[in-house]
Amino acid sequence: MDDKKVHHFSHEHGLSRIHVIDEECWQLREACILPIDMGTFLRCKECSFALHEECARLPPEMDHPSLHRHRLTLKVQMNINEGFFTCSVCKQMSCGFMYRCCQEDCWFEIDVKCASFTDPFKHTTHRCPLYLTLEDHGYYLCRGCHVPSTTVATCTTCEDSSFDFKCLNLPPVIRYKYDVHPLYLYSGTEYYKKPLLEKIPYSWCDVCEKQILEDLLFYVCFDCRIALHVTCILGNYPYMKPGHNIKVEGLEIQIASNSGACRPMCHSCGSHCGDKLVFKHKDLCFCSLTCIISYYVFFFC
Repeated sequence: MDDKKVHHFSHEHGLSRIHVIDEECWQLREACILPIDMGTFLRCKECSFALHEECARLPPEMDHPSLHRHRLTLKVQMNINEGFFTCSVCKQMSCGFMYRCCQEDCWFEIDVKCASFTDPFKHTTHRCPLYLTLEDHGYYLCRGCHVPSTTVATCTTCEDSSFDFKCLNLPPVIRYKYDVHPLYLYSGTEYYKKPLLEKIPYSWCDVCEKQILEDLLFYVCFDCRIALHVTCILGNYPYMKPGHNIKVEGLEIQIASNSGACRPMCHSCGSHCGDKLVFKHKDLCFCSLTCIISYYVFFFC
């Protein structure tokens, strides 16, 4: 619209360019469901809608021959029936924007983070460039999380250096509410080679107090000498947005932040909900989407 006001097709109101300040860092963006730590973003002053400027420039259609053979079309929340989807590449659930295959009989869906992947990929924890593996050799073991995957980016120089898209998309720097310093994504293999850090005990997570395996990815604060598992700081559903409404097996579900002093009890498995998010259906709480499906199968099937 002009230099200060922007109109985006995904939102009915005009968006203003806002420079990041500390209290706004925690707000999640609609397209990629990631917070913003620096720079300028677009925000609606009439509601909570916000976008990274990079996400606002996403093309309405794109070709990504490395990941899919058909043309992909950008879909926003108004085009997503259940309110969330599972990315066909990284297998992560998301409430953000996605690219969907234009072919009616093809169910390929990819989130905007994976769709933005370009060869070669530079990962913050690996010194060499990574290239998408196109040959079909079955499953590869991800170096970052040790989970097998069919779609990985691999180093052509180092042996056994493959990363799945879940680990490729991890933010290199993140903020933690109990630390004034930023936390950095690190690979244990590279991390323990640093002479200055050899005697610092980073082998235990400060959230769950369980061991951090040296050859997996984790987040670390060098100033406070703390380390956290990726899941402990991001949660099991890092791209699901609190306050968003979704449908699971036809049930109306509200996603809520699990930040209270008391952890609610899951109505399905009976355990305390320990993740960063909880899923609410009327007066019932669930700790995961799996528990919602189990509840539906038991009571309605």
